[in-house]
Amino acid sequence: MHTVNDVTYLASPDEMRQWLSENHDQVSELWLGIYKKDSGKMGVTYKQAVDEALCFGWIDGLTRKVDEASYKVRFTPRKPRSIWSQVNLKRIEELIQLGRMQPPGLKAYTGRDPAKTNLYANEQPDLKLDDAYERELQANEAAWTFFQAQSAAYQRTATWYVMSAKQEVTRCKRLIKLIEACTKGEKVAALIGKRKEGGQRLQGQ
Repeated sequence: MHTVNDVTYLASPDEMRQWLSENHDQVSELWLGIYKKDSGKMGVTYKQAVDEALCFGWIDGLTRKVDEASYKVRFTPRKPRSIWSQVNLKRIEELIQLGRMQPPGLKAYTGRDPAKTNLYANEQPDLKLDDAYERELQANEAAWTFFQAQSAAYQRTATWYVMSAKQEVTRCKRLIKLIEACTKGEKVAALIGKRKEGGQRLQGQ
């Protein structure tokens, strides 16, 4: 293990597990350095790190470039009312079967809020734009043509971007942004690079 400018590089999953065992309830975050595959350098991989984090009730989040050889991922303790993806729930069940889950991870898993699952765009395949919103999008031929030409995944994400807002005024503002972007032949800037858990999620307003 070595640390450079607050970025910690761990050599293996075992070293990641040891770090979490000693620090999961002592610190509020870990900026973990991950080497890119073509860097020629060895270290814990992103997937391995996520597995170990789940075992201790932690979750991955922000990702930032460090240099040409590596990037950093922010790991933090999972909040009690955080959202759970089906991917992570399934993986935890597998980790339980493998006997790898630790008490902090099991506590977070068993104490999760059932209402905080399946809230990510790609886990809501039936999500649709409100009829009035869809008509408004269709009314702009250029915008509608561009939208229809996009992947199903992007269409779901864009739909969720609009419909997930709690307030009508926010939904309308997001619809306008969607239409403006599509008219220009562009994707909504706020959605570019957005990831499912672990990663960023736009909050409904």
